Amino acid sequence: MRKQPKFSQRVAAIVGFLALAAPLSLTPSAHAVEPVMSVRIQSAGHEAEHAPPSKYLKKVTETSTTVNLKLRKSPATNSDSLGVMPKGTVVKLTGKEQGNWSQLKWGSKTGWSATQYLKTRTYTKDESKRFMRSYASIYSTAQLTRRVGSVNLRTQVQLLEIQGSAAHIKTSHYHGWVKISQLSSKAPARAYRFVQRSGATYSHSDPKQSKVVGRVHVGEKYEVRRWVASSRRNEILVNGKWVWTDVTDRKAVTVQYRYAQSTGTVYNSSGKATGTIRRGTKVRFGAWDSKARRDEIKLNGRWAWTAVTNRKAPQTQYRYAQKNGNLYDRADKSTDRKIGTITRGTKVQWATWNSKNRRDEVKVNGKWVWTDVTDRKKPAGLLPPVKNVSDYARFTTKSLNLAKDPSSKAKSVGSVKKGMKVTVTHKADGGWVKIKVGSSAGFIKEKGNLRLHGPYSVAVYGTLRTGQSAYNVMGGFQQKAMNQRISKSSLYQLWNRNWTFLTNGPKTVVTEQFQYSDSKGPGMLRKLDIYESQLRYQGKPMYTRQKVRLSDGSQSWTYKTTAFSEKVVKNSGRYISSGDFLKRS
Repeated sequence: MRKQPKFSQRVAAIVGFLALAAPLSLTPSAHAVEPVMSVRIQSAGHEAEHAPPSKYLKKVTETSTTVNLKLRKSPATNSDSLGVMPKGTVVKLTGKEQGNWSQLKWGSKTGWSATQYLKTRTYTKDESKRFMRSYASIYSTAQLTRRVGSVNLRTQVQLLEIQGSAAHIKTSHYHGWVKISQLSSKAPARAYRFVQRSGATYSHSDPKQSKVVGRVHVGEKYEVRRWVASSRRNEILVNGKWVWTDVTDRKAVTVQYRYAQSTGTVYNSSGKATGTIRRGTKVRFGAWDSKARRDEIKLNGRWAWTAVTNRKAPQTQYRYAQKNGNLYDRADKSTDRKIGTITRGTKVQWATWNSKNRRDEVKVNGKWVWTDVTDRKKPAGLLPPVKNVSDYARFTTKSLNLAKDPSSKAKSVGSVKKGMKVTVTHKADGGWVKIKVGSSAGFIKEKGNLRLHGPYSVAVYGTLRTGQSAYNVMGGFQQKAMNQRISKSSLYQLWNRNWTFLTNGPKTVVTEQFQYSDSKGPGMLRKLDIYESQLRYQGKPMYTRQKVRLSDGSQSWTYKTTAFSEKVVKNSGRYISSGDFLKRS
């Protein structure tokens, strides 16, 4: 009968077998900051603590000045100076001394300085600091054979020595050899990748070993440190951990958004309801699950799934309080709490309708609440609220009646002729605006009744102004607006005191605005075209009729310099800084 081996002999045999088999199955972790070997037999002797000393740690003896010190031609205080060396200047001693003097080299100069003002020290100078340009395998020999570990992009390492095209380095885990081309004296810039489509992140580059550890979303940007071609995966930094994914690339991707078409439920990745999203809410989009017919969206900083979103923003809907009523914190009448009131006629944004409790969810004073007194239709006799706006000017497109209130049933308080300049002072829902003209004021519908440009409105800035030499030309107007200003213009005077020219410029020019009726307007424009074309230079007219914008927001015709005449005026004319013809000298 064969004798059975002792227990200790069995253990030794098993350990010996594992030691021989281990190199065949060596697979370092690919997602650690620096991979840690789970089997040490192949890297034995190549752990960091066994690394030889670096040849780039050198003892240096250095002499420097302790004060601002003169370098003299010879060892005497009355010798010629070769310059003053600032305090802390590093110099090189030649070894020659004479009394209290030492000979030294300072740049290209050799001379003498007082020994008492020189300090010599010996220290270790570290020139071994390097950084990895890319992920690299570490080998046991300079011929780059027998892999013992790996090191990642941008990792700081210590250079120990160089042989040919190989460099001996030490990391926090190993020492060994890499290609010199994989080292840099400066840390390489961080590299980034963009998620091209939402997808999973994995623990390893190898699909056979990896497991899903998370998820990234379209348009997100992550730092990358390497690419594995065999699995077509990038290693990226997500929430402080290095993971792998196959959905990133160099090209930036435009972030996409979705809108809640109705108020609905949101779910987590397991399909559990975790909250709601209100109609009209804009959210970032991640992916579409065609099987469950749900979008992946980012709501309140978290990714979730919902079936109520789409690309198109829904039109905002409103409701009106039909009577004075209460506001509640929830739809359920058995658990609700009264949190305020709403007044009849108040217009509020609407989100959803709870049919069980017959309540609308509405937005009041910036908060979403519930009420049972709202409906789509305005209460009978309700006038929309009137809001003050910054005044702006327009021209009427037809003769209009002015209403006392923003309502088609309101009483008339006056009228305004076609082509008149009016000032808009207020606005109300339904397209209503309040205008004033002269001593009259009232409401009209803005659309179709007001226009930006007066077809027979003319802005004048020189001799055509009230009381000036050519004012008589301007007869027959139906309205005149004084003390107006033409925007983005300048005023120049040329040749004659009364010859002024409107050019492009950074300021404004004082003008008067004349409005003419449909019957007189066409004839007046022909008359002014002839009048303004009389002044010529080198056979070319100095003025041309152009549309200009006034500082009150309206547009009128005026007579302005041509491109040719503007150059003449700005080169030879005198600038009128006030922009006012009446204040020229």
